[in-house]
Amino acid sequence: MSTRLRLLAPGILLSTACAWRRALTLVCTGAVALSLVACATEELATSEEDLTSASALERKASWQSYVYVAAGASDQAIRQEIQRQVKSAIGALRYPEVALQDRDSLSNLDPKGWKKLELAVLDQGKATGQRVWRVQYPYTDVAMVRAKSPKGLNLDSFLLFGDYTQRGPEINATCSDDPKTEANSLWFHFAPELAKCKAAIATEIAAINAAHKGLDLAKSVAKVEVERRYLPVRIKLEPVKAPPVLYPDYDRLWGFGTDRTKVVAYAFFGVDADERNPNDVSAVEHFRFLRTLRAKLPKLTVTQTEPMAMLLDYQVGGKKITATYDDLANWIVDNQGFPATVVSPADRDSLRKQVVERFAERTIVWSAPASVTLGSQTRSITVEVRTFWGYEDGSPEYRQKATWRYLEAFWHGDIFLYQGHSHFGHGPLEPTAYNGGNFPNRYQVMLINSCVSFNYYDVDFLKMHPGGSKNLDVVVNGLPAYWTKMGEASANYLASLIDGQNKSWIGLLQAMVVKPSWQPSGYDPMRAVNGELDNTFNAAKTPLKVEYK
Repeated sequence: MSTRLRLLAPGILLSTACAWRRALTLVCTGAVALSLVACATEELATSEEDLTSASALERKASWQSYVYVAAGASDQAIRQEIQRQVKSAIGALRYPEVALQDRDSLSNLDPKGWKKLELAVLDQGKATGQRVWRVQYPYTDVAMVRAKSPKGLNLDSFLLFGDYTQRGPEINATCSDDPKTEANSLWFHFAPELAKCKAAIATEIAAINAAHKGLDLAKSVAKVEVERRYLPVRIKLEPVKAPPVLYPDYDRLWGFGTDRTKVVAYAFFGVDADERNPNDVSAVEHFRFLRTLRAKLPKLTVTQTEPMAMLLDYQVGGKKITATYDDLANWIVDNQGFPATVVSPADRDSLRKQVVERFAERTIVWSAPASVTLGSQTRSITVEVRTFWGYEDGSPEYRQKATWRYLEAFWHGDIFLYQGHSHFGHGPLEPTAYNGGNFPNRYQVMLINSCVSFNYYDVDFLKMHPGGSKNLDVVVNGLPAYWTKMGEASANYLASLIDGQNKSWIGLLQAMVVKPSWQPSGYDPMRAVNGELDNTFNAAKTPLKVEYK
């Protein structure tokens, strides 16, 4: 299976609201201070084939660390300790903008690589009767870094130690960038660069060093070390060589070699907070998506709504208002362009609420006929974009309905787009809820435009899909994806896939770069495509033309 990545990620980590489990507002006054993260460059060996990009790179990440377990603990108990510790690296590495692929470290826990040392636990030099194993383990993973990073890089950072979920209030108060986060989410919000956290780490290290004075560390260990909260770690990030320029398999996407008469894209937007609120950022981005997509593909028209609705007819103050889709986008996205009869703030608010109510929890089918030519072959095909904005989690009912929608899209769709909360990978899009039988044995493309989706989705979907990476390419984000202009980014991506320009994967990712007010030079959350290395389409060798009618 070909599961390397192609990356693009200009910009730095700034933000408005991010699509995490809850909407967060992060304020940045400049470049992130990384005094805790000391980088030292050196020449490192180049590993197997990898990728390159103008602005982001893949690296092989590796480190040595250790955990403590009760002497005699099972391999499974040791694995759980290692998994919990490794998971906290995802949070710690967000600030130096390094993304790890394996959220739960499921593929790097071979006991053959562990080294165990049994130690007596001493408290202030006195025996406690407790004996532990210090288990040293090696860890490797696929990582993404900014393209400006040095060729060879050692990164000094910290991991959370022990069962930090039992120390939630303490760690939240000192080392979390969201002090209100739940204990089981500490791994994501761990922020060792915070001043309070630096001080807590320094105090802990001093206490451990003092407790170890005079001890035979080959036979004993201080209790304060066993119960430590934070562990220094040096992460080696090794470079790999880049593959050639690659493309989506456009010929297969357009159905050549099959009897299919449609190319179907499903675009889902999860609600951020309240679908009754026209200012909900997800509603704004849903309409920004529609506006951007229609501007690029103006032949798309609404051909079906499920359930049925009149999307352009409204009433305010007893007066009928007939709108255009551009009007709706102006009202929701820009809060302007209202009819002359809609003047008061109350009336405008009423109109905007009617619009979002009309679009919420409804599949809207946008269609356009097209003619597609590949070499000497020409075929007629219908392009169909099925959009949906609504709740996809928050209750068993919402979750179940979202799962049904995704199952439909997996089976009938050629292009799948999701925009919204990642739920740390445990929402209704969690790969463990699906299997290979939910997908057809044909080429498909997925975009999961949510926070750090690189940690959660691509590898699992590639493994389960019939044909593996030969039949699936997955686009994911290595860093937090912010709601602002998310709809524009996704629309640019979808339009570029089906506009007939046959952009390479690099070109598609470049099309997704947006310029919010807080990052006028362009922001992209280190997007990557996985599964593309075995694609065969070449735009220069096999011209493909699309004409919308």
